[in-house]
Amino acid sequence: MTMLSNVKNSTLDDIAKPYLGEYECISAQLGSRDCLKRFSYVRLELKDEENFTLYYQEKGEKKKQVDGKYAYDSEKGILSLTEKSGLLKREFPLNDGVLTVSLPIGDKVLVLQFEQK
Repeated sequence: MTMLSNVKNSTLDDIAKPYLGEYECISAQLGSRDCLKRFSYVRLELKDEENFTLYYQEKGEKKKQVDGKYAYDSEKGILSLTEKSGLLKREFPLNDGVLTVSLPIGDKVLVLQFEQK
């Protein structure tokens, strides 16, 4: 009975979880420098309800991946990512299938834009 009351109070987005799936990096800027051309690809996959994998490959290098946990707050449109070791935890806006990641690097900011496929 408790389970049914939770479903009754949920929205369609809560049940369907439209944010799940794969996101492709379409832009990577460090200040005015385009960093995306260094990579063959950069993809983020939001799996099930809490696990993510970031897949990437620099041109001429081996494929790499980073695993971790995530949580999505649909009311705020915020995706919280925690890298597997727990050392890196950040929050980023996720709205209308576009995830914007901003990370300070030295005196510049790396801004990545991921678009849901």
